[in-house]
Amino acid sequence: MHDRPFLPPFVLFLLFAIGGCSSQHQTIITPPRPALDKALRMDRVIIAGQPTEAELRSLSQRGISSVVNVRTPEEMKDSTEFSFDEAKLVQEKNIAYTNLPIGGEKYPYRPEVLEAFANILKAGTDTVLLHCKSGGRARWLYAAYEVKYLGKSPDEVVRSLERYGGWPLPLEKLSGIPLRLENK
Repeated sequence: MHDRPFLPPFVLFLLFAIGGCSSQHQTIITPPRPALDKALRMDRVIIAGQPTEAELRSLSQRGISSVVNVRTPEEMKDSTEFSFDEAKLVQEKNIAYTNLPIGGEKYPYRPEVLEAFANILKAGTDTVLLHCKSGGRARWLYAAYEVKYLGKSPDEVVRSLERYGGWPLPLEKLSGIPLRLENK
């Protein structure tokens, strides 16, 4: 499945030809893709990629009362990606905001993040937006929550992520051997 529509080769040629005729350099800015429109809803948790500024401004209308962002501080400082302060914007809307960074050597996947996320869910009954850049780390955090706090089997949880790219793992794809995850 492609996120972008397919353009026939002759349309691409025309776009490049027209762009090449211009005497001035043009910068084409692609608007961010809406993250919440493609989000995964699991009970009262919405799992998504990075929301746009407009989406963050609409959280109350969407029934979201809390945001959990697992992007790292370094990612959030990258002004080429977005030019707004997510934490400030969300808090201005009287929505709870928590950053539980996951990524790289400085912020590995760790039990403290799962425990903090579980405490956020225990503390309220409203809808929580859980996100990272693409939704991948957020999906794995929620999968760990399902295993540890909802008693689901690891195999059941990862199989439920298949349509979102969480399974099968590359090892299973490459080997052609079906894998199964189990608790010890």
